Amino acid sequence: MQAKTIVSALILSFAAIGAAQAANSEPDNVPFQGVYGQAASSVSRSQVLADLAQAREAGLTGNRESNNVPFIAQADSGVSRAQIALGSDFGDTNNQPFQGA
Repeated sequence: MQAKTIVSALILSFAAIGAAQAANSEPDNVPFQGVYGQAASSVSRSQVLADLAQAREAGLTGNRESNNVPFIAQADSGVSRAQIALGSDFGDTNNQPFQGA
């Protein structure tokens, strides 16, 4: 009996989902007007090219990364590997992993 109830509930839910999908969700039913070669704007190509030239002259069309700086190597510290192996103030001196708070 329970299997019949589950199957009936599934069938009704799928029917409700199908009905919701079949409904037209676009209220005015007018397609997009910029298709089939029609211009979506009233601005002409020559006006757009003039605006682009003006923006280029003003420097507003940069397409480079603002943080793109060349690598600058750090100056040599003068400390040898042997001095580092003897001990430094960096890190955990007894090399123990974190034990928790």
